[in-house]
Amino acid sequence: MRYDRTQTAAFVAAGDLKIPLHTLTFPVSWRRPILDLYTAGWRAESRARAQQVPIGRLNALMRTVAPDLVSTATRANLDEGNPWLFAAKPFPPAIMRTFINAWLYDLPTTDDGKALVLPTITKLGSGPLQWTQKIVDLLAHELSDGNTAVPEPHLFSLLPDYAAAKIAGQPYQHGSRSIRFRQVAANPANGYAELVSWPPLEHHTGKGSNTRTWYYSATIKIALRTKAFDPTLRLHVDTGIRRWTSGELHTKGRWGASTLLQSTSPFVADAPTSQRFAVAHLIWDRDTREMGWRNGGTEQILNRIGAVENLPAAEQLAGKSDAWIFGRDGVTAAVTYHTTMRGADHQVGMGIMPAERSRLIRWIGQCLQPDFDLDQPLTRVLIGGKASRSLSKLESVPKDKKDQTDEERIQLVERQEAAHAANAEISKANALIRRQQLAAAVDGRLSVVLLYQGDGKGMRDRLLATVERLLDMPHQQPTSNDTWKWKVGDLNLTIYARPLGRLGAALGEGSVPRRGRKHDEAVDTHRKLVASAMKDLAEEFGDTLQLALIELDGAKSFNARTTDPKFAIRMGCADAGMVSQFIRPDEFPGKDLDKEEASNQHRAEAAWDDCLRQLGIRFVPQHRLKSAIPDDLEQLAFWVVKRRNDDTNTHQIFVPIAVLIRPGQKHIMGKAEGMADWVPYPTLLKTLAGTNYRASPTKEDEQKERLAAFIRGTLTRFRNTQTLIVTEAHNIRYRLTTVQNAHMLPDHLQLGELRPQKISLFGKKMRLVRICGNDRLETPDSWAFEGDSVGISDGLWRHDDGTGNTEQTRAYYSTVDKPATHSSIVIDLAKLTPHYKENPAKADAPDPSGGRSPDGKLEGARNYLDPSKNAWNAELLEFVVAAHPEGEDPADWAGFLHQQRHCFDDYRAALSRPLIMHIARLTNQYALPADDTLEDDGDNIDDQPEPEGDVQLTFDFEL
Repeated sequence: MRYDRTQTAAFVAAGDLKIPLHTLTFPVSWRRPILDLYTAGWRAESRARAQQVPIGRLNALMRTVAPDLVSTATRANLDEGNPWLFAAKPFPPAIMRTFINAWLYDLPTTDDGKALVLPTITKLGSGPLQWTQKIVDLLAHELSDGNTAVPEPHLFSLLPDYAAAKIAGQPYQHGSRSIRFRQVAANPANGYAELVSWPPLEHHTGKGSNTRTWYYSATIKIALRTKAFDPTLRLHVDTGIRRWTSGELHTKGRWGASTLLQSTSPFVADAPTSQRFAVAHLIWDRDTREMGWRNGGTEQILNRIGAVENLPAAEQLAGKSDAWIFGRDGVTAAVTYHTTMRGADHQVGMGIMPAERSRLIRWIGQCLQPDFDLDQPLTRVLIGGKASRSLSKLESVPKDKKDQTDEERIQLVERQEAAHAANAEISKANALIRRQQLAAAVDGRLSVVLLYQGDGKGMRDRLLATVERLLDMPHQQPTSNDTWKWKVGDLNLTIYARPLGRLGAALGEGSVPRRGRKHDEAVDTHRKLVASAMKDLAEEFGDTLQLALIELDGAKSFNARTTDPKFAIRMGCADAGMVSQFIRPDEFPGKDLDKEEASNQHRAEAAWDDCLRQLGIRFVPQHRLKSAIPDDLEQLAFWVVKRRNDDTNTHQIFVPIAVLIRPGQKHIMGKAEGMADWVPYPTLLKTLAGTNYRASPTKEDEQKERLAAFIRGTLTRFRNTQTLIVTEAHNIRYRLTTVQNAHMLPDHLQLGELRPQKISLFGKKMRLVRICGNDRLETPDSWAFEGDSVGISDGLWRHDDGTGNTEQTRAYYSTVDKPATHSSIVIDLAKLTPHYKENPAKADAPDPSGGRSPDGKLEGARNYLDPSKNAWNAELLEFVVAAHPEGEDPADWAGFLHQQRHCFDDYRAALSRPLIMHIARLTNQYALPADDTLEDDGDNIDDQPEPEGDVQLTFDFEL
């Protein structure tokens, strides 16, 4: 059915909200002695850069042993004017002093620093820390010059924590089951409060002696957010599934596994007992070759305060990670599952579908009354539908039916044959367009090296057959030495197939390179090996190679993340002047051979599609907004390729880039800082692979200045052109304050330290749109609805005040339909409680309820409870049309970007971002080891530590 409204999981304050709390301030007199201790023995330049107290480990300690304390300070905003800790009841000062002293012992990184620990403790004084009781206004805020609410910084931790406390312990009930939620100790660096349902839910697989139980919980995350040009404070809510490990634990990466802990007695003597879940982290210690608690070693924080002996033994918990999940010796412990863990994949699917999500959110709304009301729904904006295709869509082929008569069977076969014949002609016409586009992008000539595993009869032959079909080229037999050549129309294509051999070997030559210098050396060695091999092949062939298509095992095949060679291979190919694409070998045959063959074929097609895109081919969606969008519009996206310290890398990277889609240009173009002019997109990718991290600025002020200068210099060439500028908040706002809600002014642009200027001064035909996704809950959960029906709907949406007056609206929201890969997942799928619904006469699944609802009255009811399925929900994208020429309707520009997500000529599903931003984001694959980073699959609590460097996290929350 058509849905014309979308409900967001956003709540607005219903009135004043002031509560009594005890506060503790970090004394300003402590700052200098602690910084001196922390930086003792450092070089003078490094000491001068360190201006922030590294409070992250102390906050992490309190999440483990004092979860009721709410820390509102990170290293970036720890000062005398802002309380550091809030609590309903004051925590014993003597124990607080013990925590701080243990933290001070942990801070030094040099022998000089370790000698200063006791003198520093003396400098801080022997007097106890003093808690102060005060009435705290949980809605305290100011208004920016752009009429945007700017909350007091500490509220980003306090207000979500207050809301979570109202939910904790209350029963959520649907049908015959109820569940309760328990708060999790908050991390101030995350900026949200969190709850998990407890006790855990169970999903059973197998039969008899092969029965296995999989544990999982529902999660609720709550964050304080704002909306550009809106004076209202909002709570954004995200719901999901967290899966718990069972049996032996196998972690990857130095961040280990998040573990929730709750004890009937405190982990530290004389401390209060908490009803919240504490958070600790299991890690693999390479020195001891054992699992341990982070910060829990002989000389580390947890041991110094006597907490380790009260925690479950790390080795025992890692050996049987579900042994404490229902409590043991007074301690409950649950270890978070993550997709990077080795071993059997978890049999509970990720996510919650819209119907169950809507029930859960409305229950949360009841818990938050009378302090918060559910935000008004969004209404549909009519924009003329989806973008037009350049390639023709294939016709649907009728499916076989049961119980057909002979005549019906004959008619069905005739219709199937007609559809297949029509599709053959459509595919031929599409292939011609695709081939012409490729010929234009590569100037008529493309040489590819295909590096395969095994005997070449699997994925290699599939890839060769696939490219023949995608480009409508005749089947060719190889010439000597496994070489295939085609000359069709304006395209000369040559594919050299060779075994991958040692180029696909794990890094480290049999050993596991440590993070840092050893890993850098292993990457550099393998990179040189690949570059040399590619150059040797080019010399052997007497040809210039442009593309490497590489069959390589996935990341899970490499036991340690630092041994995965993928990024080194990509860089080596780039050094040899080639772009590269990876594909996993054929999946291991199972029971459903047809399904696996279809999956392998799909991956082959997707691999070639990615290859063509990296070579510069793009089918830009043709909008349906008629004269509202200029024909000569140029799309310009700014992006920052950046990397911080992580579990494989020790070097930071900060490279501003721009991507350009220009009408009539045969390539998509790009440029990076330092480039004099625009280059074809493949050239940009290869350039980024050679990024020199030593040239990247590391200081906040320098990064801001360099980014501002890059944007300013780029925009000078667009002064007289019709231009749409697109940025993404999560990527760029740390160093470009003009896209932060608190600093955004209508139709203005601020670069660096200069005053905001009207965007017309940069060009009278410029528009600026900022995109926000659900990273860090910038946008909340959502679902489409009409009456009592809930679903997923493609569309553009906006708030309507009920008067129909939307002239001043600059914020729009975009959602897309389920991809084909999730088309079989029904909206009513449930994971938390049984959900019964009258089953249609031709149900596509058996009825596990035995034909009755829980009350036994409704015949034909179907129970939709199935934890095994992965759910899918449309991410709510926010488009803020920050600037546009006078007289234009911002809805047209939001509609244009929404249609740019429907790039069905290139992709089988709608894009997660408009095409221009999607292309910009993909540059990370060449500058960063993206395949090595932990992806947030919804299971993480917070496996990353407090960010390194000068990051003002308060800015991150001003949305």
